[in-house]
Amino acid sequence: MVFILIIITVVISWLMRLSFLTISDVNVFGADADITTGIHDVVINDLDGKYMGLFPHKNTLIYPKSEIISTIKAQFPRVLDMNVSRNGLTGLQITVNEKTPSAIVCATLPNFVDNQVLVDPNDPCYFSDDTGLLFEKSTAFSGHPYNIYYAPDIISNSTSDYIGSYATSTAEFTALQNFYNGAQNAGIEGDAILIKPNGEYEFYSSSTTIYFNNTEEIPTELSNLLAFWNNMVKQNHGSKSVPIFDYIDLRYDSNVFYKILK
Repeated sequence: MVFILIIITVVISWLMRLSFLTISDVNVFGADADITTGIHDVVINDLDGKYMGLFPHKNTLIYPKSEIISTIKAQFPRVLDMNVSRNGLTGLQITVNEKTPSAIVCATLPNFVDNQVLVDPNDPCYFSDDTGLLFEKSTAFSGHPYNIYYAPDIISNSTSDYIGSYATSTAEFTALQNFYNGAQNAGIEGDAILIKPNGEYEFYSSSTTIYFNNTEEIPTELSNLLAFWNNMVKQNHGSKSVPIFDYIDLRYDSNVFYKILK
């Protein structure tokens, strides 16, 4: 009986190696040119393996679809999702959907020129998704629609860059995005947020620094900021013009402290 099982296994293994059942052509669609070759090579590498040392991954009936997807996502964080499907019996098609950036995160301290933040194109800055995951080196430094964060305490997952690292926890990043967007929607133009240790933050708006933290809920501090700002607008007869502040400090419950430059 054991001998018969061995013979059957050997025959099945041989049948699975027949050329008309072997994947020999891999095509990648939807990815930028700079990662297309890398994705192709990852797939080829996964197909080179064998199940139990006998049954080839290249077999069109049993190729490791889930493993291919997992490997690509692990090695290319900018990939949002993908579809892996056969193209005939000997072809494999990988269709990739890349992430849309939600913000720019720089793994350094901000640069200041004339008391205003100036992004240095030589800084280690990256596009992040909406979870705070850094997935691609950023080259957009002017005229872009993205919120900018400085996170000098990021721990790199690589010896060469910060791709695959998180700016902070996803919950914290979401709260900061909401703060940033809420302030801008109220007319407080944001240049950047500095993520400091121990839940402390600095929001830069032109020459004004807005201090806040997570001692209170960040949405509560945003609400306090908007109430303060709207009150300042009303005091200026609804002209949408407010004084130029040196700082606005939201870190003391519902009290808002500030210093006016002019």
